[in-house]
Amino acid sequence: MLNMHFLLKRLRGEPVTQFVLRVLTGIAFGAAFWGIYFWAPIWVFSVTLAAVAAIIVLFEWKNLYNPHKIYFWLFLPIYPILPFVLLICLNTPHYRILILYLFLLAFAHDTAAYIVGSLFGYHKICPSISPKKTWEGALGGFCAAVITLEIVLRQRGGEPHVLFVLVCALAASFVFVVGDLIESRMKRKAGVKDSGTLLPGHGGFLDRFDGIMFAAFFVFLFRNYLVVLLS
Repeated sequence: MLNMHFLLKRLRGEPVTQFVLRVLTGIAFGAAFWGIYFWAPIWVFSVTLAAVAAIIVLFEWKNLYNPHKIYFWLFLPIYPILPFVLLICLNTPHYRILILYLFLLAFAHDTAAYIVGSLFGYHKICPSISPKKTWEGALGGFCAAVITLEIVLRQRGGEPHVLFVLVCALAASFVFVVGDLIESRMKRKAGVKDSGTLLPGHGGFLDRFDGIMFAAFFVFLFRNYLVVLLS
């Protein structure tokens, strides 16, 4: 039977200390982020999103694109600035429940995909872009998204249909994977492993928000439908 030490070392070949650091910082930043969402005034959460966007723009975007090249300024307003603008626009009493679902599903998907893919992933999705992303990890992320969505909907007093949960979780998982692959393509082209170093054990903020940023376009576009379906 595999022991825990072996399983930890199997996580993408990372040292145990690196994995522990990743977990601890994830818990710390996650607790702070959700504390602001649930207990601080709405405008404070908007400022937090704006601060994350500013960090990406000022400290991480230059690692992917040269500021002296046209692509730096061409893509900057569309990605990464626009997704955070859309998230801030959703941070209103009527729509902010969609932010809750988006971040919970992204967290569940990314965490499960990382663990399952690291331990059991062998079939690569797109090795030329992201050599560590596997179909097994994607399946694990999808299953976690299904469970998370089911739990949250029931906690909010709903009785979700199985097909509805499966379709929503599948759509969200697909968008998260595509967003991750897009950012991985940017990093590979720039020749960097992480977008930044400000999140110990995680890389940069762009690495943690890539799926959410890509999903923000779709959530905002279909916000009126989603707020009815998920409320």
